[in-house]
Amino acid sequence: MDEPLDIRTIILTLAFGNFVFAVVLILLQKGQEAVQRNHFWSTAKFLQCSGWLLLAGRGTLPDLLSYTLGNFCLISGFAYECWAIFRISDRPVPLAYQWASTLYALVGVLAATPLSATGRLAASTLLSAPVLALTAWAILRGGSPHSSLRAYMGWSTLLLAVAAVIRGILAIASNGEFVLFSQNPIQFISFIILFYMMLANGFGMLVLSKEQTDLRLQEVLKEQQAILDTLPTGLCILRDRVIVQCNPAMEAIFGFAPGSLLGKSVRSLYASDEIYESYGRSIYAEIAATGRFEGEVLYQRQNGEPFWAKDHGRTIVLGERPEGYTVFSIIDITEQKRQQEVLTRQKEELEATLTRVKRLEGIISICMYCKKIRTEEDAWEQLENYITAHSDAWFSHGICPDCYARSLREQI
Repeated sequence: MDEPLDIRTIILTLAFGNFVFAVVLILLQKGQEAVQRNHFWSTAKFLQCSGWLLLAGRGTLPDLLSYTLGNFCLISGFAYECWAIFRISDRPVPLAYQWASTLYALVGVLAATPLSATGRLAASTLLSAPVLALTAWAILRGGSPHSSLRAYMGWSTLLLAVAAVIRGILAIASNGEFVLFSQNPIQFISFIILFYMMLANGFGMLVLSKEQTDLRLQEVLKEQQAILDTLPTGLCILRDRVIVQCNPAMEAIFGFAPGSLLGKSVRSLYASDEIYESYGRSIYAEIAATGRFEGEVLYQRQNGEPFWAKDHGRTIVLGERPEGYTVFSIIDITEQKRQQEVLTRQKEELEATLTRVKRLEGIISICMYCKKIRTEEDAWEQLENYITAHSDAWFSHGICPDCYARSLREQI
């Protein structure tokens, strides 16, 4: 097998490898939401695949296809790989960047098309070097500075950019003897580096995406944990009525030490087995019927003090786990209950007072001589006794000046 076939085979292998990675990236992102997908990945790999296929047709296809369109796809693919790194690193990729990279590749390869084979090779190689250097910078400067994967990918891409510069310079200095399928060590080293970078960046992209997703997930979990830790409402997740997770407010409401509620049955939150079973039946029956529960529940703190709480509960599914979980929010309403009892008692006392006052309204039959009052039973009762019995009034007896004078005259 002659040398050109070997180089062509390597180029076809690069095309096939990029196509495989493009398909894998599409399948990987298929289940994600549209805003989470990184379309720059698959675009970059498909462009590189197309570019390598067209380059492999050098000598068979017209130069406009094999060189101009092929190198345009290849350099644009390198640029879109850079934008994919930007996307992973949460850097914006404005349309202006994308148009600039497209125009850069198009103008560059069009300008180099009239050159000799060696000139075109040098031009296309040198055109790709700044794009690869920008990709290396994006990898090294994006995300966590302590990521060994980013450091590995970044320096490897920078190595490829340096190799592209060396290859381009050597092609210029070769006096027309350096073409795409030339047999020389620089060619083989360049394509070996390209093949290595296809594998490294392909697998690295997958791992880097997962690493970035894990970092975002950790940030979201920290935010959620901070919210749970500061909420005054007790929150807990149950599985088979066993506490698998709860927040500090839940532990404070029931008087438990931090972390001591995890793994406990909710039986420890009730005063007796009967209350535990009764609430269990009613709460989970309502959840099974309506999907949620809302109501007041009588609990017991760790020190034995009973208290009332307002509960909201519903069943949730965590990920792809087949078992069901129930999440509850618990609000201590002991003070509300106490105030409600005070208001109820005051209302009853007021109603009782109003009832007594109303019984003294209307026409009262009274004797015009002795001032006794006729009761509802047709009995005659002393005025003082009647009013005392039917109101909150009490009598103290004295004598007015007129009665005192009259009484004194009667005695004399």
